[in-house]
Amino acid sequence: MERSRRLFARVAADLYLTLERRCAAMVSLTKNNESTGSEIVFDLRNPYLAGALAWLFPGAGHWYQRRYFKAAVFALCIWPILIAGLFMGSYSEETPGGRQFFFARDAYCSFRPGDKRLYFIPQACVGCVALPAIWRARFPVDADGSFWSAAFAPPRLPSESQTRPNQPDLNALLRRLHSWFDLGTLYVAVAGILNLLAFFDAVGGPAPAEEEEEGKDEKKDKKRKEKNDSSDKEGEEKK
Repeated sequence: MERSRRLFARVAADLYLTLERRCAAMVSLTKNNESTGSEIVFDLRNPYLAGALAWLFPGAGHWYQRRYFKAAVFALCIWPILIAGLFMGSYSEETPGGRQFFFARDAYCSFRPGDKRLYFIPQACVGCVALPAIWRARFPVDADGSFWSAAFAPPRLPSESQTRPNQPDLNALLRRLHSWFDLGTLYVAVAGILNLLAFFDAVGGPAPAEEEEEGKDEKKDKKRKEKNDSSDKEGEEKK
């Protein structure tokens, strides 16, 4: 557990530094363009609103910024993986309250004793998954036949057998979904990590192209030419 926490803290620190550098690069690029009088290429509109939209719905932030190509790329890369992962953790069965559809049971939020769902951390990088999962974890209810009563809901704990009898526990979920539960969990987590990249791109904008550094030989040749030109000019002035 301690090892995973250290790894997560390290990854979070690296991502923060990357975002900070990209924002600083965009600010310096804007200042350079203003000082030289050249046209600013990147119009990110409101980057914070774009980041929020990108977090909520993959591709929405870039669509708001009118970067339609990137919006389509991120949407086509993330949404199929996300939808496939959510449906891998879904099933339907009869309950005392009627036919119940248990949707996205592999994308739930739980940090309760005995059920710490660390996979939810990368899954929470997609807002449309994180918000209903956090809401359902904060206000757990029993499955009553409605869609939202069993969607994104955490599994029943032994202490909840009286209050949530129709909700399956973790063992029941694993028996019902088999390997689809683990596979769907990974799919949603991968979609979350990809959407994190989309979030950074929406907030920080595209990385500015760096000018290629000239080779050492080319620099030496330039210096020699400059020296020769200066010596020629001095000779002409003396004459």
